[in-house]
Amino acid sequence: MGGGEVRRDVDSKYAHVIVAGEGAAGNNAKALATQAVLLTALGNSSPVKFSSNASGVLAKAAGAHGSASAYQAVHSDSGLAGVYIVAEGAQANQVVSNVVGALKSFKVADIEAVKKQTHNNALRASAHSDNYSIERTSQLFQSQDNYIELIPNVSASDVEAAAKKLTSKLSVASYGNVNEVPYVDSL
Repeated sequence: MGGGEVRRDVDSKYAHVIVAGEGAAGNNAKALATQAVLLTALGNSSPVKFSSNASGVLAKAAGAHGSASAYQAVHSDSGLAGVYIVAEGAQANQVVSNVVGALKSFKVADIEAVKKQTHNNALRASAHSDNYSIERTSQLFQSQDNYIELIPNVSASDVEAAAKKLTSKLSVASYGNVNEVPYVDSL
């Protein structure tokens, strides 16, 4: 059984969709490190301004009719993780289904390369003062421990278990041209 669902249909060419599940809590540094590696492997939005990250698992699954980026909201005792998708309204069913399928069947390809990229992204975010970096860093540093130090110890099985946990009970929020967005119970 799925989680909750919210749909808001407005006149738009695009559907904006967040598909999310249980993520890491801010008071669990190991889970935060694992989630950071997972999001990097999936393809989170680029930490470099005006850059695109079309090489992630999610972006490849979205294809030519949409874009997808890993997403998280971390709070001290709970968290969400998932994917933010923007798709042409008529293609939303296919794009969302492909992205969720990629998320559910996720396997880490090169854990060492992903951990290095995650580590660099985390250090870059903590060193810059733009609003995005401040928000991300404050979310991720709610833990008593420094999660960045734990990134090198994250294993492929840890990351795959986090992906499985995330997809075990999905929730969907959609806005825009939502007529073709699949309902949570069909994902």
